[in-house]
Amino acid sequence: MAFHYMSGGTSGYLEEQKKRGRKTDARTVRRVAQAFSPYKFQIVLVLIAIILTTVLGLVNPFLIQFIFDDAIGKRNITLLIIFVSIMFIMPIVTGIIGVGQTYLNNIIGQRVMRDFRNRLYDHLQSMSLRFFTSTRTGEIQSRLSNDVGGVQGVVTNTATSVVSNISTALSTIIAMIFISPILTLISLGLLPLFLWITYKVGNVRRSTSKETQQSMAALTAMMQETLSVSGILLTKTFGRQKYAQDRF
Repeated sequence: MAFHYMSGGTSGYLEEQKKRGRKTDARTVRRVAQAFSPYKFQIVLVLIAIILTTVLGLVNPFLIQFIFDDAIGKRNITLLIIFVSIMFIMPIVTGIIGVGQTYLNNIIGQRVMRDFRNRLYDHLQSMSLRFFTSTRTGEIQSRLSNDVGGVQGVVTNTATSVVSNISTALSTIIAMIFISPILTLISLGLLPLFLWITYKVGNVRRSTSKETQQSMAALTAMMQETLSVSGILLTKTFGRQKYAQDRF
């Protein structure tokens, strides 16, 4: 009986989540925004750092143009020294800003994870006994560790990358318009194709990420069942070590 339970695929909770398959909607976005609302000041600092990094990244191309047109072209040594000095300082300033941005990203991510885990644990304490009897312990542990842990990756990498890429794209388009409006229009003509590819890849990544989280939950549940004291006793008593290894 115990081994029938241990070999029984995903539980009702995961099956319910799989059937729902709900994509991100406005309500989910509002809930996520509420989770980050206590850290508005840190988020503003991160946004400022992203904008500064983006602006500084656009300075070098213009500096190179000034060096050839105004400094070398007009044989102005003073301007050449100034522009070269600025180009030397830019990477240092950008690096310092990047370190500060990474530090703030990690602070926000860790604190949001802490809040999520606390809220989830409090919610689990209010669940009925039927929930715990119908859901494997390993799944619950996976929700507290793996699922909530994924928030840090979203905060420290995905969210900042999205904002950074958007700001970089907008500033690059503005700079391209100043340099050559015709070439800018030609380049933007290819934009819908790349947006379509990005949308398709995003759907695949969403599905893959969901399957990964479900697999991690099932794996954690299986380890909790087979490596606990009662589980290992059953495995050794009935000689099911090979079965447990194959299932793992």
